[in-house]
Amino acid sequence: MVLTNDFNIDHKTIRKIGLKPCDKAFNDQVAPHARVFKYPFLENVFIMESDLYGNPMPKKYVFLAFFGTHGLIGRNLSIEKLKRATVQYIRKIVERNKEG
Repeated sequence: MVLTNDFNIDHKTIRKIGLKPCDKAFNDQVAPHARVFKYPFLENVFIMESDLYGNPMPKKYVFLAFFGTHGLIGRNLSIEKLKRATVQYIRKIVERNKEG
């Protein structure tokens, strides 16, 4: 695991999307300096700056995490796609991938 203080998501993007810092400890392996946000309007959907194994995401990417049939799962998502995404689009990703 590589430690870094660099953040993938800037403050302008956080405000635009309406991301809220998450205080829920759902995975001990999240990278120590990576931030986790709650995605607005969808329960148990998170935007993370590391993957589920604690690896920091590459620049310009985040990890979209959500609870599926077998626990916490997710997929990589570019920040540009996240900026353009509607709530319906994110909901479709979650629904299509819930089975893990």
